[in-house]
Amino acid sequence: MARHRRLALALGLLGALALADACWFEPQVLLLRMDVRLPLPAPRMRVVHLSDLHVRRDRPLLHRLLDEIRAARPDAILVSGDLTRDTPDPERLARHVDATAAFLASLRRIAPVIAVQGHSEYLGPVVARFDEAGVHWLSNEGRRIGPGGGYLLLGLNEQAGEDVLARRRLNPLRPLRREGSWHYGARQGSPVWNFYTHWDPAPHGLADEGGPLAWSGVDVLCDTWIDGEDTGSGLAVHSRYVLGEDRMYRLRRTGAENGQPGSFLLVAHGTTLTGDVDTGVEPRPGRWYRMRVRTAVAPGVVRLSAKVWPAAEREPAAWQAQAEDRSRFRIPAGTVGLWAWGEGTVLYRDLQVTGTAGGRLLTAPLTGAAEPPGWRKGSRDTRLEMALARSPWVPPGTPRIVLSHTPDVVREASRRGIEVVLAGHTHGGQ
Repeated sequence: MARHRRLALALGLLGALALADACWFEPQVLLLRMDVRLPLPAPRMRVVHLSDLHVRRDRPLLHRLLDEIRAARPDAILVSGDLTRDTPDPERLARHVDATAAFLASLRRIAPVIAVQGHSEYLGPVVARFDEAGVHWLSNEGRRIGPGGGYLLLGLNEQAGEDVLARRRLNPLRPLRREGSWHYGARQGSPVWNFYTHWDPAPHGLADEGGPLAWSGVDVLCDTWIDGEDTGSGLAVHSRYVLGEDRMYRLRRTGAENGQPGSFLLVAHGTTLTGDVDTGVEPRPGRWYRMRVRTAVAPGVVRLSAKVWPAAEREPAAWQAQAEDRSRFRIPAGTVGLWAWGEGTVLYRDLQVTGTAGGRLLTAPLTGAAEPPGWRKGSRDTRLEMALARSPWVPPGTPRIVLSHTPDVVREASRRGIEVVLAGHTHGGQ
């Protein structure tokens, strides 16, 4: 019979209830200590699990929480996302991130901090700032933790994964008919979500990272059409999404409902852009526009240039937006994709991808009533499948722990015989 060991889990749970913009109740801390007795052949380990902190500023509550965590003397601190409070206001976001980073730095002085992304960590600068505070991120991958590396921790990324896409809504990207012509696009109602489709004709499996995933330095042209001011449209370059990584550069626009300019912007997921990211072009509904993005990769930097103009008019000579990424998270290569957001209808046509070193890489008319081949909605596998495939080898019988922002992975983990799932999203009622 296997020896029984004790896995001591200190679960720190924070919840906040917002009744109105002007009324916010300070969250209370529930510190629940559990001795989970499992037939684990690994040495004893103690972890603290934090979730949904939604930190906005330094508060006495955080200092009390730090005292509780120090007293627990954990081997590791595991954070399942939503560390800070997301907001479209850049000044407020900076204050929230500063307060959260200071708290994380204090945690790091107690024990190693390992985290996964929630809904608030999709912006590259946020991830980078928390990384500087000493957080180790897991994105659909595994690492050994605990005394002697006796446990395998599987960290799941909330932002990317086939199961995430299916949980949200059925992907609306498909051929649509408008005025007698078929174009690829999306027609959405409410609620609104982000949806992607990427050029990924590769066989199923994580081992295949060649082809479009190796495209480094591209010139991309694509036409787009929207029918409303709150309809989002865009294209992705250097994207790693099909591999379950929320890492890409995008030229995209959203409506005022998202609290951002209605013009086309260069944005980054999982990394940071500096420079002039705004094209200044706000599309008029019911009119075709041409988007163009060019990337150039050099040692230590990825440069992006973009322009947008009415498709019936001559291309402007100058680039309207130019930015660069010199961070260590920069994305030197990846495939291209289409993006839809918000209510209403968005259409695409005439996608062309050329390597900046020369040679056409892709021509996709995006017309016709049939689903265009070679495009993948979502990622190649579920988040847990990808994490298992990207884990170091461990001896048979090594206990496994899943760290996820949302608890929807419990059934799959149970089917695979995984002993412990730590999840958050507590404000969602789970």
